[in-house]
Amino acid sequence: MKLILTTITFICSSGYLLAQTTPSPAADTSARQAKEAPSLLFKKKPDALENIHMNFLLRSSLEIPDGDRQSSMRMNEARFEVLGTIAPDLDFRIRYRLNRAQTPRDLDNSPGSLDHASVNYKFGKDKKWSVNVGKQAAYVGNWEFETNPTYEYQYSDFVNYQTNLFLMGIRFGYQVNKNHGFFLQLHNTYNNSFHTTYANAGYAADGLKGSKTPMGVYASWLGKMFDQKLHTFWSYNVSQYASGKTNHAVALGNKLTLKKLKGYLDLQWAAMPVDYVNIASPSINKYQQQLNPGFVPGFARDVNYKGAVLRLDYEFIPGWFLTTKGIFESSSQTKDNSTIGKNFRENIGILAGLEYKPIASQHMKLFGYYYNNQVKYRNVIADANAHQRSSLFAVGVLYFVNAF
Repeated sequence: MKLILTTITFICSSGYLLAQTTPSPAADTSARQAKEAPSLLFKKKPDALENIHMNFLLRSSLEIPDGDRQSSMRMNEARFEVLGTIAPDLDFRIRYRLNRAQTPRDLDNSPGSLDHASVNYKFGKDKKWSVNVGKQAAYVGNWEFETNPTYEYQYSDFVNYQTNLFLMGIRFGYQVNKNHGFFLQLHNTYNNSFHTTYANAGYAADGLKGSKTPMGVYASWLGKMFDQKLHTFWSYNVSQYASGKTNHAVALGNKLTLKKLKGYLDLQWAAMPVDYVNIASPSINKYQQQLNPGFVPGFARDVNYKGAVLRLDYEFIPGWFLTTKGIFESSSQTKDNSTIGKNFRENIGILAGLEYKPIASQHMKLFGYYYNNQVKYRNVIADANAHQRSSLFAVGVLYFVNAF
C-alpha cells in the first residue's frame, strides 16, 4: 500500500507528463488486460511499477428527460482502480466509485463507494485453482453487469435493484482449460442487516426476523465456444435473508463476439419468499391499502422475477457504432392461487444510440442515445397503480483511461 500511495502522489504532482506522452492502447478492467496494455503515463514503466496498474473509468453527459424533470449535465461514471501483482500468483484489486457515499453498510462494514477490495491467489498443479477473498463482484451469470460500467448507459431492474452486485465473499475457482472455468462463491446476501433494510423501507416486519446466517452461494460456469465467439456465464444462487425463507435464482448470460458485431442476451429467473429488494412490493402494498385502508405496508411475499436483456453493438463504419438495447422484466405472485397472478408488473426499456471513436488507440467514445422506459401493471394490481413512462435523450463522452 505504501508503494500505491507513493505512486498516486507522484502522479498528482506530475500530471503534465500525460500530455507529453504519445497515447497508447488503454486496458480493460481485467488484471490480465491491464497488464498487457502499455502505459499512457510512461513510455517505459519503471521497474517498481511494472506489476502495478491504475485505471480511471469516466463518463459524463448532458441528459434531457421528458416531463417536468430538469435537464442537467451529469457525471455518470467516475471510478478509480488500482490492481496488480503482489507476488507470483497473488493479485490484488481495489476500485472506488468517486460519486458514491462513503458511509459503511452495517452488515459488511463496507461503503457503497467501494466496488472491489480483494486479493486473488492461484495455486495447485498448473495454477488451475484460485481463491479470491474480500469485497468483490457477485459471480452472477449476467453480461450486462460484467460489461465495463463505463460503456453501459442504462441498466435493468435486475442489475439496479434485484442483485447485490458488490459484496463481501470468498470465491473458489477451477480453470479446467483456457475455455472453461467453474466457480463457487460464498457471499453475504445483502450489505445491510435485516433490521436496517426494514427501517430504511419504513415497513413492518410482519412476524419475520432476520436469518442468523444471511449468506448465500453462487455456483457459476464461464465458457468459451466456437473459436471463442460465444461466451457463456451461467450461475445458480441459493441464499437466505429472512429466517426460514430461502431464495433461489438462475442467471444465464450469453455473449456473441464477432469482428463487427458484439452483443449479449441475459436471461434470469428468481424466486423470493420475501421481496426485500422492494421492486414489486410498493405496487402490491398500494393495492392492499386500497382494499383495506388499515393495511400496514411490508415486503411482499412469494414474488417471482424473470427477465431478458438483449444488447447489440455494430461497427458499420470504422470508428462508428450503432448500439441498441432491449429490456423486458416481469414480476409474478402465483403461490396458493394468489389473486395478484402472473406478470402483474412489467418493466420495459428500449435504447438506441450512436457512438464515435475518434482515436483508434484509445477507449474513448463520443455518444448520443435515446432511452424509453415503461412500467406497466396488470391484473388486480392495475386497479391501484397507473402505468409509468419516462424517456431520456443524452449526449456525452466516455473514456476508460489506463494511466499506467
